[in-house]
Amino acid sequence: MSNSPAAVSSTDISWQSWVKFALVSLIFFVITAATFTSLGVALPFMIEELNWSWSDAGLGFSVLAFMVGIASRIPSWTLRKYGTRATFGIGGVTMAAGLALMATTSGLYQYFAGAALSGLGYALCALMPGVAVINHWLPHRRSLAIGAYMTIGGLGGVAGPLLVTSAVSATGSWRSHWWLMSGSIAVLTVLAVVLLKSRADKTDEDAESDLSAEKRSDGVYTTQFEWHFKDVLRTPQYYVIVAALTMTMFGGVTANSWAVSHMGNLGIAISIAAGALSAHALISALSRAFGGMLATWVEPKWLLASALVAEVIGMLALSAADNMTMIVLFSIGEGYGFGMCMFSTTILLVNYYGPKEAPKTMGTMYLITTLAMLGPVMGGYVADRFGEFTGVFQTYAIALAICLIAVVIMRPPQLSARR
Repeated sequence: MSNSPAAVSSTDISWQSWVKFALVSLIFFVITAATFTSLGVALPFMIEELNWSWSDAGLGFSVLAFMVGIASRIPSWTLRKYGTRATFGIGGVTMAAGLALMATTSGLYQYFAGAALSGLGYALCALMPGVAVINHWLPHRRSLAIGAYMTIGGLGGVAGPLLVTSAVSATGSWRSHWWLMSGSIAVLTVLAVVLLKSRADKTDEDAESDLSAEKRSDGVYTTQFEWHFKDVLRTPQYYVIVAALTMTMFGGVTANSWAVSHMGNLGIAISIAAGALSAHALISALSRAFGGMLATWVEPKWLLASALVAEVIGMLALSAADNMTMIVLFSIGEGYGFGMCMFSTTILLVNYYGPKEAPKTMGTMYLITTLAMLGPVMGGYVADRFGEFTGVFQTYAIALAICLIAVVIMRPPQLSARR
């Protein structure tokens, strides 16, 4: 008997399939809510109570981002070796432990350890195992299900800041937020171990290739050849795309870690600043769905260009976010730019170089973007030295504008580039 996703026919799609989809989507939602956006809101409370410096606190955020990036290939091994059930189990236990360390932290090293475990858990519970579950249980609704799954995960970023402020308001302590997140992950991990299949039905490479299995219009460039990875690395287009995402990640990770503190320094109430981050995350999630609708008939290069324009506007607005106009511009610009850049860079790699090498081209791209972990540390250092974050965000705007120019003049790689 076949264990492939095709073995589940359209008539076999039942409430059980949708329960499994709901479970992995809820896990993606919670781990997103428990990490980047909520840590950025919780940090000011942690700094005040524990008397940390901005740069020390920012280093923990960088540890989190580094672990997510450096561990991004681990799920491909655990899925092949042990299956989805074990992958979610290991990842969930790891993340719950990391968040528990965050909740009980009394010093920097414990905070760093909690951030590291949370990052490793995030990598194990995010996109790859979720797609593996969808591929098996919802093969005839794959595109719809994956799109919804990614959007739901993105919405976790909307909930994160609100959960922090609500927990602090209700209990008077930031620690209650981390306990809530740790407990939620623990419960969902138990459900995943009980309900999910013991084996993944496709490898991570198959799952990533499925993300690109969409029909494209004649107006959208798609290579007719399957590139070899060594030839991809010889094309300047690859590095333009990677640079665009890397600088976007620098801006996004730094904004998530320091936007609330920065706006607080400018006289903005923490509730308003946290609301701006939630709005930013909502727009980021929706922009990915919007990109999915457009990418079949609009050249993704122009989607990436629009993302970089929005990023420049968002970073400049954040640098001067002492009024509601600038705060709204930041939320819309950086939110749209971040989400659309994440989507369009992925699609461009598939269109330019083919799906066969997509795991390598994407994996290498995300490994390089791990450099963005330096953003929070550099931002904290600048704030410690100059007393403000304004120059940090203005510098990002300049770098993003340079990436924009490179993207606009970029043309699809040709056969001659492979020789």
